[in-house]
Amino acid sequence: MRSRFLAICVVQLSLFSFAEARRPNVIVIFTDDHGWTDLGIQDIRDDLKTPHIDAMAAEGLRMTNGYVTAPQCVPSRAGLLTGKSQNRFGVESNGQSLEGFNNESTIAERLQEAGYATGMTGKWHLGPPPQIPNHGFQDVYYKNANRPGWANFDLNGNRVKPGPETSKLYHLDANSAAAAAFIKSYKDKPFFFYCAYRAPHVPLDAPPKYLSRFPGEMPERRRQALAMISAMDDGVGLIRQTLKAEGLLEHTLIFFIGDNGAPLKIHKLDAPGGGPGWDGSLNEPLNGEKGMLTEGGIRVPFVVSWPGTIDGGKTYDHPVWSLDVAATAVALAELPPDPKLDGVNLIPYLTCQNAEPPHQTLYWRWISQSAVREGDWKLLIGGPREYLYNLSKDKEEKQNLISEHPEIAKRLRVKLKHWSNELQPPGLATGPVAETWSKYFDFYLEGKPAPPLEDKFSPAKQSSSVTRKRDSQKIYQQRDRNQDGQLTLEELIGDPKTRNVPILTKRFRSLDKNQDNVLTLKEWLGD
Repeated sequence: MRSRFLAICVVQLSLFSFAEARRPNVIVIFTDDHGWTDLGIQDIRDDLKTPHIDAMAAEGLRMTNGYVTAPQCVPSRAGLLTGKSQNRFGVESNGQSLEGFNNESTIAERLQEAGYATGMTGKWHLGPPPQIPNHGFQDVYYKNANRPGWANFDLNGNRVKPGPETSKLYHLDANSAAAAAFIKSYKDKPFFFYCAYRAPHVPLDAPPKYLSRFPGEMPERRRQALAMISAMDDGVGLIRQTLKAEGLLEHTLIFFIGDNGAPLKIHKLDAPGGGPGWDGSLNEPLNGEKGMLTEGGIRVPFVVSWPGTIDGGKTYDHPVWSLDVAATAVALAELPPDPKLDGVNLIPYLTCQNAEPPHQTLYWRWISQSAVREGDWKLLIGGPREYLYNLSKDKEEKQNLISEHPEIAKRLRVKLKHWSNELQPPGLATGPVAETWSKYFDFYLEGKPAPPLEDKFSPAKQSSSVTRKRDSQKIYQQRDRNQDGQLTLEELIGDPKTRNVPILTKRFRSLDKNQDNVLTLKEWLGD
């Protein structure tokens, strides 16, 4: 049986002796739509193959109450990278203006000022790839699909002219190779690296190399998810192997965190193709999914590893969240504490110098939903609905105790309202409850029958939808003349003498939800 962190706690002193010699490296591995269930170390499902991540957890700590700040990609990433609740600077959800994010300092910017080398690979989703260096990342290998990405270094670690990357590798393998190349390039100085795998997020695109690891009967989308997670696991193995070869494993703090829960779409439909819909990942036994502030939407796989400093082989049960990464990195880089950061330096807690919980309360807001967790109690608000759960006894959020404990609900509601008044814009919600989320609340929290599948998800509609999507992809690829995965208005129009410029301009503007003047394939397809 794995020993539990709170049962036996031995203070580690190596942090201080090492800090005198060299400030530690920090690596953040951020996965995408990766449900709580899907690590072997969680010991929930037996169809997973994640030996490298499991080994990392065995040498570190697995957070049993690890959270992110939003149940959706863009706000979750904005929060992680700034160390602040993204609601404070107006990045409430996907498709909103990124002006607030652009005005914030990222972990990379802070650590760059402290003399760290900084780099990233994988998914960005916070503006055009050529602007990534503006956010403190000196070395960039942006690639989140099997098409040319954007890079200013190659997989041998050489600086190259910024522009399309030319690797023919599967995108997850390219991310892992980029991380290894970066580590080798900066082995002699402290570094910060952000590895943001686009997995198992759709489109599901695992190659046979990984799919063959999962034979037998199962939903094809589950097979794809397992294969993509296995590819990430290989990458974690490569990263740790490279650190060990360079003598850096005990000098590097690694965070492994999911960006939000898996999108189940209630039905977990095994639709043909790998496009929009269930991504094959799972959140069980947690309730809900991506797009909800239930545990299934915001409690995620969360591992922290630092061999020789953090005592390994245990679990840590106090709530922590992704905002703690920035505060921890700032402290390790020996920068002055910033009271505006919403996280805390976790090292004193994870090395048993401080036995208290890192947080008394955690707060969330996502469009029409808001929530607060204080100790074991969680209050969830969605429009006119309110739910109160004791997570120590009911992490599945099946027993609404609001009528039994109205005084607890009232206290938490007051705290949540006070926090929400600090946000931009203030308030418990920024909009009404959409019909989709009303159905989700009915099913997951009210116990009502699953709603019927929408017509667009019927088999016949799926087939025609796949064909239309394939045709639309071809148009995008033809228009994207430089194949950088960023379609400009000029590329879409082509020859203005032969094209309906007003109509094309109107379509471009309607698809460009974040107003960054380029369209990704995902935006083009309306995913």
